[in-house]
Amino acid sequence: MITLKQKIEIEVIFLIGIAVIVGIFFAVYRSNYKQQFNVSLKTPQMPVVKTTLAKVTVSSQISPDGTKEVVMKITQNPDNTETYNFSVVDVGSSIETHIYTWILDPAKSMLIPFNTWSSDDQYFFVQQNTGSTKSVFVFKTDGSPFANGSNYLDVTDLFAKANTGNNFDEATGWASGTLIIINTVNTDGTKGPSYWLEVPSQAVIQLSTEF
Repeated sequence: MITLKQKIEIEVIFLIGIAVIVGIFFAVYRSNYKQQFNVSLKTPQMPVVKTTLAKVTVSSQISPDGTKEVVMKITQNPDNTETYNFSVVDVGSSIETHIYTWILDPAKSMLIPFNTWSSDDQYFFVQQNTGSTKSVFVFKTDGSPFANGSNYLDVTDLFAKANTGNNFDEATGWASGTLIIINTVNTDGTKGPSYWLEVPSQAVIQLSTEF
C-alpha cells in the first residue's frame, strides 16, 4: 500500500519531469526563433537609388507677327557646365524644330535678345557672352544650313574679317529681313560707326548714321 509520503514523492517527481520537458521545449523554440530572426536580418536589401532631376531654365522670344517663337532651354550639368538647346516653335501647330546645341563652361552664357527676329521671320540671332565680350550667331528659322554648310553665321567673326578698323560692340537688331545692325567701338574705346551685315552675301556695309 502506497503511503502518503510515497504519493507526495511521486507527484513531486512527476511535476519536476513536466517542468524539465516544458523547459526543454521553450529552449528549443527560442533557439529556432533566434536563428530565424538572425537570418531575416541578413537578408540582402534592394539598393536605394536616388535620382536628381536636372535643373532646366526656359526663355523665349516670339516673332513680331506672333507666328513663331525661338526657345532656349538651359540645363545645368553635373560637371558644372550648361547645355543650351535652341529651337523654333510654330505657334499655330506647336511643331518644334531643333536648331542648335551648345555646351558651355561657367565663364560663358547665352541669351536671346529681344530684337532677335528678322522682319520676315526667316532669321534670328542669339548672343554669347564671355565676360564683357559678345559674340552673335545668326540662324535660319527652319534650321537649314547656310551656303557654306554651317548651321549658323558668326556675325562677330565675319565683322572682324572685314577689317573695318573698328571693333565689334553689339548687334542691335534688324534693318530689314536680311540686314543686321552692328554698332562698333574705335580702337581707343570711343563709339565707332554703325554697319549693316547683309546675311545672304555676308557683306559688311558702313552706315553714315549711328544707331
